[in-house]
Amino acid sequence: MARFARRGRQCVVAGSIGVGLTLLGATPVSAGGTTEEASPVGVVLSSDDEPPGPGEEVVFRTTVANEADDPVEGALLAQHVPEDMEIVEVGQGGVVEQGIVNWVVDVAADRDVEYTVRARLADDARPGRQMGSTACLLLERENDPTACATDAVEVSTPTITSRVGEVLDARGLVPAAGAGFLILLLWVLWRRREALGIR
Repeated sequence: MARFARRGRQCVVAGSIGVGLTLLGATPVSAGGTTEEASPVGVVLSSDDEPPGPGEEVVFRTTVANEADDPVEGALLAQHVPEDMEIVEVGQGGVVEQGIVNWVVDVAADRDVEYTVRARLADDARPGRQMGSTACLLLERENDPTACATDAVEVSTPTITSRVGEVLDARGLVPAAGAGFLILLLWVLWRRREALGIR
């Protein structure tokens, strides 16, 4: 079980796209309308500064920051990687389950830990396309995610012709991130049902 103290600080929702994720990072409100204190445990997701090209690799880095007085123990960190990326390497003892990378997270009080995924873009990835990855942290596996973060990788556009495709594909940025978030959310709900013994 994850143990943590609560303070009046919001969870972190980071990355170049926050659409659809801020609801999970917002300060919770109880059924009676009373604002509850948010968790001091946050998640930040980032990737390489240089955009990768078709067939090239990219490293995603998810940082779990624990600003509580108590450690986080046995929490679950789950990250969705776009289907057009092949997972090459998972660091920190992570495992891949149904296309989702999972880690058991232990973070000491007032510390942060980084988790990495190395992935390779498909050879036919279209230049200018946005590929979104989303990571969510569950302090209690039978509850909703405590914090989520997303980051979008843009396939590099080395030619003038491909830059035209970049402009045309810009509208697909939010749908790409939203699709990844939906897949991850469905997986989280499935894990919750499994933890509660619901069939």
